[in-house]
Amino acid sequence: MAKIVLHIHDLGLGGAERIALKWIAWLQDMGHEVTLLLGFPPDEVFFNPPRDLQVVSRPIGSKVSTWRWLRSYLAKHPPDLAIGVSTRPSINLLLANIGKPWRVIVAEVNYPPAKELPLTWWILRQLLYPRAALHQVQTLRIGQWLEDSGLASHWRIVSNPVEWPLPKQEPFILPETSVPPEAKVILAVGTKPYQKGFDRLLEAFSLIADCHPNCWLVIAGVSESHPYLRQTLLRHRKGDNRRLLFSRVGNVGDWYERADLFVLSSRFEGCPNVLMEAMASATACLSIDCPTGPRELIQNGVNGALLPENADALMLGASISALMEDPLKLEGFGRESRKIRELYSPSVVRKQFEDVVQQAMDPLVMVFAPTRCSPSETFVRSNLAAMPLRQIAFFGDEFAVISRRFGQSAYGVATLISKICTRLRLQRLSTFPTSFIAYWLIQWYGPDVILVEFGFHAVRVMDAARWSGVPLVVHFRGSDASADRRLKRLQQRYRRLMRIASGFLVKSRPMQHVLERLGASPNAITISPSGADEALFYGADPTAAPPRVLFVGRLVEKKGPFDALEAFAEVHSRFRQSPNTFALSELMQLVVIGDGPLRCEMERRVKRLGLQDLVVFEGLCQPTEVADLMRRSRCLLLPSKTARDGDSEGCPVVVQEAQMAGLPVISTLHAGIPEVVIDGTTGFLCQEGDVQAMASAIETLLRNPDQAGVMGLAAKKYAKTHFTLDHHIEAVTSVLSAAVTADERSF
Repeated sequence: MAKIVLHIHDLGLGGAERIALKWIAWLQDMGHEVTLLLGFPPDEVFFNPPRDLQVVSRPIGSKVSTWRWLRSYLAKHPPDLAIGVSTRPSINLLLANIGKPWRVIVAEVNYPPAKELPLTWWILRQLLYPRAALHQVQTLRIGQWLEDSGLASHWRIVSNPVEWPLPKQEPFILPETSVPPEAKVILAVGTKPYQKGFDRLLEAFSLIADCHPNCWLVIAGVSESHPYLRQTLLRHRKGDNRRLLFSRVGNVGDWYERADLFVLSSRFEGCPNVLMEAMASATACLSIDCPTGPRELIQNGVNGALLPENADALMLGASISALMEDPLKLEGFGRESRKIRELYSPSVVRKQFEDVVQQAMDPLVMVFAPTRCSPSETFVRSNLAAMPLRQIAFFGDEFAVISRRFGQSAYGVATLISKICTRLRLQRLSTFPTSFIAYWLIQWYGPDVILVEFGFHAVRVMDAARWSGVPLVVHFRGSDASADRRLKRLQQRYRRLMRIASGFLVKSRPMQHVLERLGASPNAITISPSGADEALFYGADPTAAPPRVLFVGRLVEKKGPFDALEAFAEVHSRFRQSPNTFALSELMQLVVIGDGPLRCEMERRVKRLGLQDLVVFEGLCQPTEVADLMRRSRCLLLPSKTARDGDSEGCPVVVQEAQMAGLPVISTLHAGIPEVVIDGTTGFLCQEGDVQAMASAIETLLRNPDQAGVMGLAAKKYAKTHFTLDHHIEAVTSVLSAAVTADERSF
């Protein structure tokens, strides 16, 4: 059971207030201790909270700002989780949360751009919203706007529920006593006339009133005395004897059932409760496609009518008129619209809400990585995208742009300064710029664990982890634990890192041995190859594929591109010398995917060997393009080896991807590759630099497509069992969770 507070402006009449009480009921059913914090108690309460709910109101007449009052109260009664309902209550909660361990959910109940904030509040939103544990939104469009604006990286949709039958309330005003029995009723419901666009609805009705003398317009939720509507009512007098504006009708369900057409003329919404209720009541609905909600609910022409966002009173009136003249269409809309009862039932929405609460309580991972922009580091981005834990990431190569994420530019600049200090051999100084900014970010966002990609980047932020006391997990990937020049330069800092970090992820056993020699505890090291995405890498058929050999990798020494070219050239020479394989020599092809410093030299060697027609340089390709080429190739060739500076592989992702796709792999006894490729079963393994052995393996697979097919099937089975992306993400999540648990036990 957790202590949860929910903060809302008041409990006056409105959809947000009603849904907030519904959330409270669900939280109580889940066993949580809930407190409702009201910023401004209204003169009257329209929605009564449960009797067993603790309600605390900001004192009337208090000169203390809302956020200060919240901070003072929550300091005395600290929760585990706080939920802010709408923008300003959420900002106040986030202000009160600075430097505190409890977490905040921002629940947006409207489309934020539709309500312009004063400058101060806008700045506060930009700074504070990314600190939220999670953003709860009612529609896809709201979530996308928050993400595109840099305000939220993690958001979840929790729709408004539709209770059926609709809850009964006291019938203050009944339809049968208000409109003639033969009247056709056009209904609108809402308490905020500007947002609901009641001015253009009134104007639209005045345009069609003379043509439809039997039509009555009923607006429930506002009265004729409302200051915003006064001028509109004076300007548009036609049909005013058939216009009924009620501040309260009581049981609005009676009016949904009486209405022939429900109209939502809103300028903006979150998720319009009234539209959902009308549809659940099997009332035909006409809505303007305002942001947001109507588009998610109405399929135009099927279960209702949807007008463009810029629809004016003339278009609205014409549409109302056309529908009122077509009772069959109204009947059809109503019949289809009631299906919303099941789609948005309380049980469905409650599950969404419970998942949000649970996710907000999950650990927050702060990720530091040297680069996001490099096309060669796609595995970093894919891992982050697949990780189920909440995360916030900062990259060392994003200093050149003004990032929407608070602190990103500062982190990029600090990383650049650290790199310069390293190049100048100012080793001690190089750590502090990045660590200082990282520490500042840690204090601002309050993560539960830190994950750093690459060991050489981890030494830049390790002091931030030490200063903050937040557990640190380091993900070593290859050259950061193999290149001699890097190991020699960083050896002392690596030894210090081994003492600071709580856990390590490595790609292979050789990398594990390196870390152990540097002082890491064997129990703190987890071996986990990066894994392949099953949804992307599939469908290879080496038996039917042309004699195409695929090379995928950065064109650098450790990938062995020259060895790949020489082995291919040797096979071509062998085939040309035999009449039985001469035709095959003209059909075989080497496709090189990737770029790097050795490309120019490789192209020169291709010309010298006379293989220009057989060797194709594709350059950098998207993962989808790589996967497609794998489906049309006989095998993958990756002759990895230890470079002269000691740089070596971890466990190449492309080897796992090729096997997942169903391709046999020709590679070397290097680094973690023997842990992935079973020699003679899923491919062939040769000694590093053994071009003749590689050529023989290529020859075997090009001569024998059936054997390539058998190996491909075995490779696919082995990869699915051991080397999926899910396997790797599970390992990463386990290490991070263990670090958090160990840290909690230390207190």
